[in-house]
Amino acid sequence: MITNKPTLSSDFINLAKEIIDGKGYVLLPNLLTQAEAKTASNLILELAEQEKKVGKLVIQEQKERLYGLIYQGKIFEKMVQHPTVLSIVETILGQNLILGGFSAHILHPGAKRMGVHVDYPYWAMSSPFPRSPILEIQVIWMVEDFTEDNGAPLFVPHSQKLAIKPELEEFEKTAIKITGKAGTAIISHGLCWHDTSVNHTQKPRVSILGNYTPQFIHPLENNLFNYRQEVIEQATPKLKYLLRHDLQSHQQQIFAMNFKMNF
Repeated sequence: MITNKPTLSSDFINLAKEIIDGKGYVLLPNLLTQAEAKTASNLILELAEQEKKVGKLVIQEQKERLYGLIYQGKIFEKMVQHPTVLSIVETILGQNLILGGFSAHILHPGAKRMGVHVDYPYWAMSSPFPRSPILEIQVIWMVEDFTEDNGAPLFVPHSQKLAIKPELEEFEKTAIKITGKAGTAIISHGLCWHDTSVNHTQKPRVSILGNYTPQFIHPLENNLFNYRQEVIEQATPKLKYLLRHDLQSHQQQIFAMNFKMNF
């Protein structure tokens, strides 16, 4: 973990090297203030209740997924294009990247492990996977403290170098639980084996997951879900670039988006 925000190009290069050839992930604390993290967490829980009433919330036992966050609050617009995060992601993937997904994950009390996996698009491919070019970088935002007891993620250091489907026995022997304070982001290689842990507490644990891919990878999620024209009209050039798309259905959460490239 680093204790200060990286500011120099050499910092970003070193962090990118750690993701590619080191442990496969880095922790960046204090990217959000405590107040910003709390705002995001509270808003997600409120939106989840609203989405549940109209049948839009994805529910899997004690786990819930909330899509279309970009259009639901300024805090989410800030997070998805955070300059420190994008500097690291662009160092790895290049500047011609696209937002593959940006959604919230809620682990309610008693939520079990999600299941050991690599990230999209790798899980949609046959193993062994190509190590180059890198096809995805994930960002896990801690919008509240991740503790030993509330479902903090498990990672196997250096597993991205194997470029294979996770081996469950090896995962159970070598996985490390990643804890941290609200406002921290975990940036990880899409090939790094990981899972959620069990939420043993009596409170929901909220995180936000960002998926960034090269522009030639079909996005995981439909970035038009819950689309609001006014958000796009007022968006920064960077956000518009991350979301570049043709207009498609606003009703499907994933696998519904085509995009165009005007360069």
